[in-house]
Amino acid sequence: MNYTDQELVQKTLDGDADSFSILVQRYQKQIYSLTYRLTNDPEDARDLAQEVFIHIFNVLGKYDQDRKFFSWMYKVATNVCYNALRRGKTEQQAVALDKVIEITPLVARNEAQPEEYYERRETQELVRKAVAELPDKYRLPLVLRYLEDMSYKEIGEYMDLPVTTIETRLYRGKALLQKRLQILEKGGLVHEVSRS
Repeated sequence: MNYTDQELVQKTLDGDADSFSILVQRYQKQIYSLTYRLTNDPEDARDLAQEVFIHIFNVLGKYDQDRKFFSWMYKVATNVCYNALRRGKTEQQAVALDKVIEITPLVARNEAQPEEYYERRETQELVRKAVAELPDKYRLPLVLRYLEDMSYKEIGEYMDLPVTTIETRLYRGKALLQKRLQILEKGGLVHEVSRS
């Protein structure tokens, strides 16, 4: 039988551990994707994803079944990751900005203009390095905004911060990112960080 998320939560709370295993299987790819983007290391991402699911299991009784389970679970997962970053657990790891949308201008791959394509790739590498060196309070909002495509309101809910604080951190984070790019960039290929 194909149970809904809410039914699986209730069965778990009633003592059926197998129901929670189904929830883990259902959402492990999304949670792993989040943890990998924050750690850029498969082993650390797996450890952090496991920590996320353990925490979700421990706080499952707080889930309000009137809400969508995935949204609630993702908020819990983001908070666990945020706390791990604050503890310095992922301090030495880079953030994998494999979708550098809105942070660096995209240049379509064009075989007639390979130089332009490789300049773009070089810029993306610089962005990855620069983001990895940002303080966590700026790094996490940037990842959630530009990789997870969350709204300012959603980021604020996940980080338990007002939207105005998120706006400020994104603004300052992008400003720091641009300065860092100017330091890293030596060939005159500095690209302006998007204002969006």
